[in-house]
Amino acid sequence: MIDQLVIINLRHEARDKVSALLNGIEWQTCLRRILFLNLNDNRAMVEAIESDQVSHANLEVFRGQEAYGFLLEVICGLNSPIVGETAVMGQFKEFLLNAKFPNNSWGNFLRQLATNLMIDAKRVRHDHLQGIGSQSYGSLARQYVKGLPVVGILGAGKLAREILPWLIGKTKVRVFYRNLEHAQDLLKEYPEIELVQYSDGDAGWQDDQAGLVIAAPLQAAQVINWARQQAAGFAVSLDLRGEAETDPLLMDTPVIKLHELFAALRAERERLQSHVATARAEIKQLVRRQSQLAQFRPFGWEDLCA
Repeated sequence: MIDQLVIINLRHEARDKVSALLNGIEWQTCLRRILFLNLNDNRAMVEAIESDQVSHANLEVFRGQEAYGFLLEVICGLNSPIVGETAVMGQFKEFLLNAKFPNNSWGNFLRQLATNLMIDAKRVRHDHLQGIGSQSYGSLARQYVKGLPVVGILGAGKLAREILPWLIGKTKVRVFYRNLEHAQDLLKEYPEIELVQYSDGDAGWQDDQAGLVIAAPLQAAQVINWARQQAAGFAVSLDLRGEAETDPLLMDTPVIKLHELFAALRAERERLQSHVATARAEIKQLVRRQSQLAQFRPFGWEDLCA
């Protein structure tokens, strides 16, 4: 019955391209919408969607074994912006709790398929995707400020927005803003942060030591002058300015420059590729095993639930 399985993957703006299916099964994440189709019941629709792939790069069709492999990669986090992240597996678990499978042999097949996917995904993650390290500025920043009670971020723009999710819940975050509109947008998304207007003078710190992230195009002299006026001492500073090399930030405590973060990211991503390659190799083996298992069930998957 796995030969009847068709998965439609709709990414980004393509998520609204196919209307909701009558009695269909679909799984939505923040990045994609995945449709589970029975080829025998939806052949005309599948062929129409496949013909549309030529004109729409964000629409993909997977059949049979290839569909199983694609689903495994998604659940394992191999197709996520942060490779190997666990959120998508949690989303799949929630989908299974709420999915209304048909009360027939096709529904029985989908239930067993979902169970097998969870088992195989846990195996792949355990063997290849645990503790695979940092893959973004935010995850690296979190490592450098680990254990500090508070982190100050100079700037409330795009770079601050990228870093914040990695710090929220791990430490207290104070965002020093120059643009009130940007700051208010951040506060709506992350109400846990404390907003402080950037200005000369002490900002009223409650802690003796802090981490500092420079995420705004300030001159080094401005940052140094500001830091000297603060009651808190900065155990480490992350200088994420594009001018970090030509206008170095000279402080008494360690300063991590942007090019050092670049180097760390490159090293981590090169190391990550080997993990991804071995994970995908195991997924191929699991797909073959899934196909062989199906061949041993001449009456289809409904005998599993008999």
